[in-house]
Amino acid sequence: MPALQARHPLDGAGKVLPSGQVVFPKPADWIVSREGQIIDVCTAEQLAERYEDIEDGLLVPRPICTIIEEVTGVGTTRSASELYKAVQRLALIKIGDVTIPFTPGQLEEIKHRASKRGHSVAQEIQRIVDRIKDEIFYRS
Repeated sequence: MPALQARHPLDGAGKVLPSGQVVFPKPADWIVSREGQIIDVCTAEQLAERYEDIEDGLLVPRPICTIIEEVTGVGTTRSASELYKAVQRLALIKIGDVTIPFTPGQLEEIKHRASKRGHSVAQEIQRIVDRIKDEIFYRS
């Protein structure tokens, strides 16, 4: 569905709403339309109350936010920065001060291997770390 657009009126001419009502917007008012069809005429305050401003972004519906929060934690979809932090926590594996930047596909593979072996992801990561330790400290 095409996005709604809001603009200030270019003239003082009456605008016909879907209800058939004719309104005469003031220069500071906003005309809300979709594909050229006027949907609403409102003040700046009404615009902020009735509509969400999206600038080249992703709008995640509340039911999807709830599903995301089941994985990332309650409140992680309150803002883009909170969601980013939650995704970072999920996607990063750290050993000491070293971050291992696995791709989502690689993390899925680790999860798959862990479940095949009857391990948790933490146990599978521990096995990987143990192999690294064996490699480094083989002759120690």
